[in-house]
Amino acid sequence: MTLWRQILWWLAVSCAAPVLLWADTGVIIPSNRPQPDPKILSLAELDLDVLIDNQVARVRIRQIFQNHVGSLLEGQYSFSLPSRAVVSDFAVWDDVVRIPGLILERRRAEEVYRDIRFQALDPGLLQLGEQSAEQARRSMVFSARIVPIPAFGAKRVELEYHESIPVEQLQSQFAIPLQPDTYQLQTAGRFGVRFELRSKHPIKDFAMVSRVYAAKLEERTAQRIRASFEGSFVKLSEDFAVRWTLDGGRERLEVLTSKESTSEPGFFQASLLTVPSSFTAAARTVVALFDTSLSMQWEKLERSYQALEVLLRSLTPADRFSLILFNDQVQEVHQAPIEATPQAVDQALGAVRAARLRGGTNLQQALRAGLRQARGDQAYLVALGDGQPSRGLVQNAKLADWYAAEWSRIEPALRPHTYCFGVGDDANLPLLRSMARHKGVFEWVRSTEPVEFKLKAFVSKIGRRPWEGLILRTEPAANFDLIYPLEESVFPGSLASWIGRYQKGGPATFRVRNQTASVSLPAVTGSENSHLPRTWAKARVDALLEKIEREGEDVASIDEIIRLSRKYKFVTPYTSFLAAPRSLLRPRVIRPGDPILRIKTDPSIVSVTAVFPFGLVKKLRYLESEEIWQTRFLAPVDLKDGAHEVRVILRDRQGRVYRESKTFVIVSQPPVVRVKLDKTQYRRGEAVQLQVTASAHTRTIIARMIGASPAYLRWNEQRKSNTGTLIVPSHLPAGKYRITVLAEDFAHNIASQEAQLAVLP
Repeated sequence: MTLWRQILWWLAVSCAAPVLLWADTGVIIPSNRPQPDPKILSLAELDLDVLIDNQVARVRIRQIFQNHVGSLLEGQYSFSLPSRAVVSDFAVWDDVVRIPGLILERRRAEEVYRDIRFQALDPGLLQLGEQSAEQARRSMVFSARIVPIPAFGAKRVELEYHESIPVEQLQSQFAIPLQPDTYQLQTAGRFGVRFELRSKHPIKDFAMVSRVYAAKLEERTAQRIRASFEGSFVKLSEDFAVRWTLDGGRERLEVLTSKESTSEPGFFQASLLTVPSSFTAAARTVVALFDTSLSMQWEKLERSYQALEVLLRSLTPADRFSLILFNDQVQEVHQAPIEATPQAVDQALGAVRAARLRGGTNLQQALRAGLRQARGDQAYLVALGDGQPSRGLVQNAKLADWYAAEWSRIEPALRPHTYCFGVGDDANLPLLRSMARHKGVFEWVRSTEPVEFKLKAFVSKIGRRPWEGLILRTEPAANFDLIYPLEESVFPGSLASWIGRYQKGGPATFRVRNQTASVSLPAVTGSENSHLPRTWAKARVDALLEKIEREGEDVASIDEIIRLSRKYKFVTPYTSFLAAPRSLLRPRVIRPGDPILRIKTDPSIVSVTAVFPFGLVKKLRYLESEEIWQTRFLAPVDLKDGAHEVRVILRDRQGRVYRESKTFVIVSQPPVVRVKLDKTQYRRGEAVQLQVTASAHTRTIIARMIGASPAYLRWNEQRKSNTGTLIVPSHLPAGKYRITVLAEDFAHNIASQEAQLAVLP
């Protein structure tokens, strides 16, 4: 099937009913069904509470699902979010009791979830991606496992996320994903929306983009907009979206502050609204890379083609362009840039429609071809696709380093601008973002969000120049630290923002360009601008994740990500929200000896006692700094390997007593490890595909080879084993070598296994 036929087929199916579509705002798929079924589980209520405070949106979603069958159900709750969003709260309800989510290290949350679901309790587990932290770093798809959903009963799910809203040519657009994608259209029995927009920069225009949800305006001033919507049996056929314009008559520097206590650092956000400027674009050269691999099926193909058409039709005959299609192979439709006449553009789009989807994605080869053609200060290498390489270099860090080296070899005056337009919920955002740092721009659209606003802003920047030298200066400098820009490039008519910390209150001065703001930093603000601490923590975590992408994982960075995630309550690739009743037993896969029992409880609990299976009774001590209960206990050396039950007795302020049973696992034997290579002979620079099976309680698996960077193996659900890649050093002499695989379990037992390979001349 040609690309054009696939695009037409997708459009035809999208206009027909009923289609298998994915409701991005949240749908529960019963575990015994491949897709949602409203006859089994329907959306009874949906409430949206939206507050946009100075370009930071806080979105609260409350959904009630109704079970129409006479048996307990387990379901998978799925949704996707914008690239600038972060989940900040999650909860499930057990009848009339709200069970709030707690942040745990990702693997530990999964263990506790598996443990308590078999105890007929009511957990909900929310995490980024569905497999490893590596997969999660590449994805903005979130999922939550929900169990049980009572027979003929209801299950209430609550979600909150925060999103920073960019400004483009003084305009902003905000959308909550309601329109379906892969599964069937949802109907909400009752649907309510409460919307509020606040801004220190005056609001000039405001409009509702959504037509199905005709919200009623309740207040409209230069600094505040309020609106609401109520409806019954509403079909969620489009996103809830709004658009507004800021008054850009002059540049303005505004500062927000937040400091909840005298013992904690304060936080600030400085934002400069820049004034649009007119310009006359010089003749441009655009080299477009268009992904035609199998991963680009359906809606991703439609979005990519739409972006390519808008891009090419924005050119004038004075401009030049070239088109390169790529999958396993690279097809240079033009061997060199040609004049962008209407006829040439039509022929190029015709070549795309005549192409076929096939094979994998050799992004490295496509970039190499693009860099050969895109030369000059007005040259733009524009990559369109999901950025998911499967041929050539496939690791983000290696491919990014390779591209940086190739781009740097070009004479400075001839280096092209690298523009990346990612499409699809599974787009490889870290890679595309790192490539765009080479004099470029990055943008991304989900599978179903309105594309026009982002696409227009993206294309309009080709030929324009961002502001240079936009630096925030703070005085006194010693009072500030860890300041991060929230935008990587700022064009005229955009908002430049910085987030940072300050240590103590007092007078301070902020300067950007010729704008100055004098502020009295408060010693305490209470809950005012309460989103700033989380915004700062998210910026800090993003910086650490980028470091991991460049240099690989290190314990210090991961530990700081987990600590910030837990303190400021948001999901990262290394953490999950777990909603479970009252207490959680920390990871207790141990060897006989002297381990620590740590239990997290509700704030109402005033005492915790543990009764161990070997007769020991211990009171736990509350650690206020960590908000956790803890005690040491002696596990007898003759205690048999396996699961052992601990009875936990909790008492609250009203004297009520709760009893729960938790387990810990004794493991005295090292893990069993088996190593499998894809072959036994390799050439220098070749990738060794490792496949390792290990005992169930294994925590980390590392493969090492002389002269090579270590490979950290991760669980691969499809292969039902741990997989990873180790690169044979290019300088290694021919001969026989050993790969040593070390496995460590949660009890810190260590085992090793070796495999031999031959390096060919």
